[in-house]
This record gives sequence, C-alpha cells and structure tokens, in this order.
Amino acid sequence: METAKELELVRRMKKGERAAFDELYEQYYDKLFRTACMITGNRADGEDVTQETFIKAYLNCGKLKKEEQFRYWLYKILNRTAWQIAKKHAKERPEEHILELADTSMADSPADKVLQDEQGRAMAAAIRQLEYRQRMTVTLYYYNGLSTKEIARVMECMEGTVKSRLFTARKNLRLQLEQEFGNGGYVCRTISS
Repeated sequence: METAKELELVRRMKKGERAAFDELYEQYYDKLFRTACMITGNRADGEDVTQETFIKAYLNCGKLKKEEQFRYWLYKILNRTAWQIAKKHAKERPEEHILELADTSMADSPADKVLQDEQGRAMAAAIRQLEYRQRMTVTLYYYNGLSTKEIARVMECMEGTVKSRLFTARKNLRLQLEQEFGNGGYVCRTISS
C-alpha cells in the first residue's frame, strides 16, 4: 500500500520536481532491477529494462491520472519494456547465475536467502525456462509479493488469468525440479503452496 510520503513524492514528480523522482528511483530501483533480471535472464538486459522503465516513467509521469496507482503503473512500464527486450533476445541463453550477479543490497530478504543455495539456483533456472507471461507472474507474486489482484492490474488481464498462469507455472516448475532433484524434494514442496 502506498504511503502518504510516496503519494506526495509522486505529486511533486508530476509537477516536474527532479528530487522527488530521484527519491522514487531510490525507493523502487532494487525491486525493479531484481524483477527485470528474473524476467530477462541476464544482468545487462535487467539494467537496460530498469533504466528504460525509469526514463519512460519520468517522461510520461504527466499521464499518470491517479498518484495512488504509481506502483502498478511503474510495474506496467517494466512489464512492457521487459517484454520488448525478451522478444528481441528470445534466442539468447541466460546467464546461469543471474541472481548472484544482481544487486546484493537486498541480500537480507527471504527470497535472497533461498536463492543462495543450490536449490534456489535451480529454482531460478527453472523460472527462467518458463514462458514470459508465467515468468513475469511468478516473479511478481513470489519475489515482489504482489497479490493476484495486483498482478492482474500490472499485466492488464483478469485475476483468473493470473491464477491460471500461477497454477500452470507451478506445475511446470514442479516437473522441471522433480527431474533435477527427484520426487518429493524440498524445492518441489515449496512451489506447491
């Protein structure tokens, strides 16, 4: 949920105040960068997507009608930008250890602790193998903590579609991880929740 401070920053940014934009940039950079890396599969594209997202947000902030929608609007821009780059680089193979290369400033988060071990790396590799829409949905849900309703707003689809993508993604991840770790492995149990 947006704070009063964030809403005020968005209002000030819309009026052209660069310092307000800079604060929002600092507040959202790590989350957007991590999401972009998970979606694109490599650090360089993740950096490009993140930078493009902020540039587009700054240049188009006047088009944002409701300040309380800023978070969703920013993720929508990220989604569209990542989609464009993913389509461009669909044939490229992602780096194996992208999450280790991502910004370590979020190293204390629960997601990072899981991703530091072998099973976490296997999970990240399996997520990168998902179809784009499933990958984006899983990343927003598990790594950014967005609800299915929030993801539907970001991806401009029905909440039922998001739930379906999560179901299918979990099934695909389970199959991939069972091949690597066998039936009943820890990772396989964690994705079924």
